[in-house]
Amino acid sequence: MAILDVDIPPWSIDLIYGNTGSGKSFFAGWLIEQAYERGRRFIVLDTKVKNHIGLVTLPGVKLLKVKVGARYNWKKLIDFDQVLVVPTRGTISRIGVDGLVEQYYKPLLDELFRRDRDRIIVVEEAHRYNPSSRRPGKELEQLFREGRDGRLYTVAITQSIADFPKLLFRQAQRHFIFQHYVPNDIIYLNRMIPGFSELNDQLRKHDLVEFVPPDKVRVIKRELVIRRTRHYG
Repeated sequence: MAILDVDIPPWSIDLIYGNTGSGKSFFAGWLIEQAYERGRRFIVLDTKVKNHIGLVTLPGVKLLKVKVGARYNWKKLIDFDQVLVVPTRGTISRIGVDGLVEQYYKPLLDELFRRDRDRIIVVEEAHRYNPSSRRPGKELEQLFREGRDGRLYTVAITQSIADFPKLLFRQAQRHFIFQHYVPNDIIYLNRMIPGFSELNDQLRKHDLVEFVPPDKVRVIKRELVIRRTRHYG
């Protein structure tokens, strides 16, 4: 079997998107494993309790569980090189994912932008950080536009690409696209990526397309994405 090679550049913006259950988080975890093997610094902001929890079996990865009402010193968290942040079940049941993003993850992203350097930042459910499909949220926009200065490499994951601001979409250096079924998403992507419908028809479940603007495309078969850690998503 061929070995899949996906470079982890010093600075970039990646978008990973596809319908629910298409394999986005599995692939994002694989990217993080590659970064770990290269000694890269990273932080994963998960919106589910166990989605990426398998990454903590990698030696040295710090786990932070976000609890409602707790106060966190984000400056101290930045001292750790490899971090997984997850909500507790109580947090999700009390304030939901939108509350988690507003109360905890947006302030953390702002702190990372202002104070951190040379880190991969993985943002699950990135569409929730934006006020609307036309207006990006401040925290993502500053990372997408100005992260280069701090060598901050952003991986944004979303299942709602049609609800993702075009301003941010066009800032991405790479797109990892899983099979789409929602007609509005397909129409949107046909406008943004030449020949998307034909590419989409080639994909099996968990296959994906790597698109590098303006026209570099390759199909990545699911058999080539082999995880070292267990995925719970």
